[in-house]
Amino acid sequence: MATPTLSGSVLPSEPELQSFARAVAHLLTERQTRAVGSRIVRRTAGIGIQHLDHRDYVAGDEVRHIDWRQTARRRRPIVRRFESESVSDWTLLLDASSSMSVHGAAKWHAAVLAAAAMSYALLEMGHRVGLLAFGSRVIAECPLGRGQHHYATVVHALDAVRPARTGERSDLGACARRVHGANSVFAISDFFAEDEMCRDLRAMLERCTSLHALKVTHFADTTLQVSGDVDLVDVETGARLPVRADERATTSAARERAAMTHRLRSFCTRSGIAFTDWDIAHTWQQTLVRHLVQARSV
Repeated sequence: MATPTLSGSVLPSEPELQSFARAVAHLLTERQTRAVGSRIVRRTAGIGIQHLDHRDYVAGDEVRHIDWRQTARRRRPIVRRFESESVSDWTLLLDASSSMSVHGAAKWHAAVLAAAAMSYALLEMGHRVGLLAFGSRVIAECPLGRGQHHYATVVHALDAVRPARTGERSDLGACARRVHGANSVFAISDFFAEDEMCRDLRAMLERCTSLHALKVTHFADTTLQVSGDVDLVDVETGARLPVRADERATTSAARERAAMTHRLRSFCTRSGIAFTDWDIAHTWQQTLVRHLVQARSV
């Protein structure tokens, strides 16, 4: 399949996407059936590879599923049951607020790479994939679709979005009403907003069955490129903060960002949200594989 291109970002190549899809295939296999609107995991029997439990043999069961050790122990035919492996719906949420546009939009370009790679891998596995780009509202939407031809539709939606340089706030909650039950949600953002978007993540968690949060960070977020007395401007709100730009201010900014990340990580851990802090100096492949491995334990 020819890989679509973006005018503003460089997408992963077809070999990179295929390699990534193979590497994470076992991590994206949905083996857990969850009740709509509930976070209680209910496993069901079906066709799969993960052992679920045993039951008595009944006419029509496949002989290859007989557990001979349990059969000998119980003195009657016993078969293994396996967890059902099924496809599911995934919605990717991409932060297009103004804070994603700073530093040459490096965080935005990284987020696009991650969204494209996740879309490709999920579609390869047969899942349905949709996309919402948000700022203070939903800016762009790609409806759920299935099949590798849908990857081009996702890429087209990504190509239609650019984060505004100023004035666009982050409101993850704007996506909540577009997300329905029985859905896995993967949010990619720098989470630079009031309370690190914990309130919005909580609202999203009530509308989906599993939630992922990938925090995009850039070293320049806490590095002042000038010295002396300056006014820092919040690109989302326009608020001004007078500071003295020096080594002390840089250290203080780095400490505050670390504290924000710690609060967000702690909230996600308590809430059962798979969380990764992604310094974009690291590759998207390395980061996404690590995130999905960790997510299996959440």
